[in-house]
Amino acid sequence: PKKKELNKEELKKNRQQKKKDLKKSRQQAERKDMFQIISQCKQVWGDLRRYTPADTQIIMAFAHDSVRVLQCFIQFGTHEQRQEVFTEIKDDFINLCKSQYGRHIVKKLLMYGNKELVAAVMQTFKGHVRPMLRHAAASSIIEYAYNDKAVLAQRLMLTEELYGNTFTICKSSVCNTIEKVAEINPDKLNSIIDEMKQILTPMAQKEQVIKHSLVHKVFLDFFLFSPDKQRTEMIESIRESVVYMAHTHDGARVAMHCLWHGTAKDRKVIIKTMKTYMVKFATGEFGHLVLLAIFDCVDDTKLIKQAVLSEILASLDEVISNKFGKKVLLYLLSPRDPAHLLPEIIKVLERGDGNAHSKKDPAVRRKELLEVISLPLLEYLRSNAATMVMDKATSVTVSDILASARGDLRPAMIAVAQLANQELVPGGTNGQLHMAEHPAGHLVLKWLIAQDVTLVGVSSNHHLFVCSLLNSCDKSVASEVKGALKSITSELSSISNNKGAEILLENLNK
Repeated sequence: PKKKELNKEELKKNRQQKKKDLKKSRQQAERKDMFQIISQCKQVWGDLRRYTPADTQIIMAFAHDSVRVLQCFIQFGTHEQRQEVFTEIKDDFINLCKSQYGRHIVKKLLMYGNKELVAAVMQTFKGHVRPMLRHAAASSIIEYAYNDKAVLAQRLMLTEELYGNTFTICKSSVCNTIEKVAEINPDKLNSIIDEMKQILTPMAQKEQVIKHSLVHKVFLDFFLFSPDKQRTEMIESIRESVVYMAHTHDGARVAMHCLWHGTAKDRKVIIKTMKTYMVKFATGEFGHLVLLAIFDCVDDTKLIKQAVLSEILASLDEVISNKFGKKVLLYLLSPRDPAHLLPEIIKVLERGDGNAHSKKDPAVRRKELLEVISLPLLEYLRSNAATMVMDKATSVTVSDILASARGDLRPAMIAVAQLANQELVPGGTNGQLHMAEHPAGHLVLKWLIAQDVTLVGVSSNHHLFVCSLLNSCDKSVASEVKGALKSITSELSSISNNKGAEILLENLNK
């Protein structure tokens, strides 16, 4: 029996050794040249842990040179080894977060830890979020945890402290958001809003705090649920800090609420703080929405021209070629066009309609803004027709400029017509496709032909493009346009005192 037991133990040891050998060979294959270095580092760390008192290990975590050893160990170690590091330093975790060097240890644990370890790290933050947010080093750790690692339940836990004591008392595992708490305890909402205001107002005075997305989420909830009086007071206290919030999803919506519900003075202060950053706003994923809100609600179009549009028009190349910058220009040309904006975004913008401080008729405001941008956009199209028409990103802007801009369209129309008037060589010449063959260009051409056939009897501007196509050196293009115009030849003949119609008939009868 003893021999059998020994055999069992030996077999077990052999199995374990085989597993270790397999793991080692796998890691050696994966890590290649780094394997030997990592193995040595682990050995050094193991020796260090055995012979170094716990206090000395904490000291290592705060020192600028030795902390790098711990960072490497966390990055390349196993989950068990990371757990050991966390266990040894968790009692001093908050101080580590506030340390210029120690915070990198915390970030590495969040970055490379498994779900259980990340959850344990986040749990150590509970009850310390507010002071950590006010600290330069610690706030970056909270922001990383909230933005990059936290799941919904952990996000709610991190933001909980910013809603005040009343919210903490009223919430439960099922009723864990301000929306649900307000629904079940409507009588407590005013107390919650008052406490939120007391917590949030001082945060707005510190740039390093106000720029974090965690804070933006709480600010947005405040604006969604606060009564008019508290909302007005909050806008007045944070109006100079709104510029630091527009780079996040929730922060941009906070800025929009401030513009919608702020007084004329509040709006002016917000716009002035945005000066020199307008192009950054226009090309930002969320920042561009703030500009759309400005175009919707600010009555002082002279201020918008001087402070907002002057900067955007001075950098048209950058703005028009950017995915979000293009949306800003298209919004000025055709506001809330479903072809350019998602239905959800249009719904968000509609929340600002009918606010108490916008007195000017929206149609008048839009007309004034359109007049400001029309001439620069037409001139830009005239100078960059080939680039815009043949580029998938900007080609959609061509049709909107020609359809909506005010002023003399002829120079821009001629510039585009000259592209279509070139000889059509199948496959293109020197790698450059003809407008009619180009994936983006042919859509512009199709739109222009349709517009010109429809509007040629209405506006003398629109005969130019069709006449150019009728005289195209490519016969197939000319015959196709003639065929499209056959149906309105009699209508053109009946039009009197229209030079455009006369010229077009003359070209048709050639």
